[in-house]
Amino acid sequence: MPPLPVHDLEVKGPDLVAATHGRGVWILDDIAPLRQYAAEFADKPGHLFKPSDHTRFGYNWWIDYGGGPPSDEKYFFVRNAEAGYTFYERGVVNGERKRDFIDAGEARPLGVLIYYLLREDAEDVSLAILDADGNVVREFSGEEIPTERFRTIDNRGYEKDLETGRPAVRVGAGLNRFVWDMRYPNVSAIPGLPPVVVKPIASPGTYQVRLTVDGAVQTETFKLKINPNETYTRRQTDAKAEAWQALYAKTEEGVQAVLRAVAARDEAQAALDAGATGGERAAAEATIEMTTKFIGGMAATGRTLVQIISEPTKPLSKLVTLHNVLEHTEGPPNEPWLEVYRKTAAEIDAAIAD
Repeated sequence: MPPLPVHDLEVKGPDLVAATHGRGVWILDDIAPLRQYAAEFADKPGHLFKPSDHTRFGYNWWIDYGGGPPSDEKYFFVRNAEAGYTFYERGVVNGERKRDFIDAGEARPLGVLIYYLLREDAEDVSLAILDADGNVVREFSGEEIPTERFRTIDNRGYEKDLETGRPAVRVGAGLNRFVWDMRYPNVSAIPGLPPVVVKPIASPGTYQVRLTVDGAVQTETFKLKINPNETYTRRQTDAKAEAWQALYAKTEEGVQAVLRAVAARDEAQAALDAGATGGERAAAEATIEMTTKFIGGMAATGRTLVQIISEPTKPLSKLVTLHNVLEHTEGPPNEPWLEVYRKTAAEIDAAIAD
C-alpha cells in the first residue's frame, strides 16, 4: 500500500477496509490473527491461529489463467475485449498464486487462509487438511513449505532463492500465511504421458487444519460454506461430493493400472535389451505389444496438443471431462453425466480385466 492519507477505516467481518485520498480502496483480507494474538505465543515453537470460515463462490477456468512460467517478463491479461492488466508471474508460493500487478490490485486468494506463527528456531514444519472425521484430505510436507532463510531481494523487493534465482517459497520466523485451494491432491502422474488432471474441490462442511512444528501438533477447525446465492440443499451437495469422489477413485484406479503396464513394458524391454532369447524373448515381445495397446487405449499418448486432440477419446480423458463439468456447478450430477460415468467406468474395468 502506498504512503497515502487514510481518512476512513471499516471492519467488515474478518476484513479491514481502508479508503485513501488517492481514490483507492485497500482491503486486508483477514485480521483474524490480530484478534487472536496473545503475547505468550512468541514463546512457542509454533502457533496455529483458528482459520476463518470460507465461503465458496464457484470456479471458473479464468481464475487459473496464467501468463507463463515465473520470470521477470511482463504478461498481459485481456478477456473478451474488456480492459486488461499487466503483471509478473511469480508462481505458487505457500499455496497461493502470486503475481506482481502493475496496473491493478491483487484479488483475495482463492481458498482458505491459514495463519501460523513460527519461532526463529523452528525446523520441521508441516501442514495437513483433514475432514470432520479426521481423514487426511491433503498434506503439505516441509518440502512443499520449506524453511528457507537464505534469500535475496530483487529490484522490485521480491524475494528470490539464491541458488535458483526463482521466487523463494519458504516459511520463516514470525507470521506465515498458507492458502488451501480447497482441492484434493491430483491423481498420480504417468511419466512420459500428458497429465491426467482430476483434483476434486472439497464439499461444503467442517474441516480441520493440523500444524506440526518440531513434533508439536496443534489442530483447529473451520467450515467451507456454499455460496448463499445457490439454492442447492446439503443433500444435493453431498450427492455431488459422492459422485466426484467415485470418479476420483476410478481415475486413480485407471492410472495405477497404466503405471503397472508401463512397469511391465519397461521390464520386458530391459529383457530384450539384455539379449533375451527363445521363449523369454517371445514373452517379452508379447508383453510389450499387450501393454502398449493397453496404455494407448486408456490414456492420451500424444506429445503435442494437435496429436492429443487427433486421437480417439480415451477413458481417462473422458473422466477428466466429467471432472471439469463438476467444477462449474455446485449442484449434483444429472442423469446424462451419471450415464457417461457408468459407461466409462465399465470400459476401464473391462480393459483392466482383459
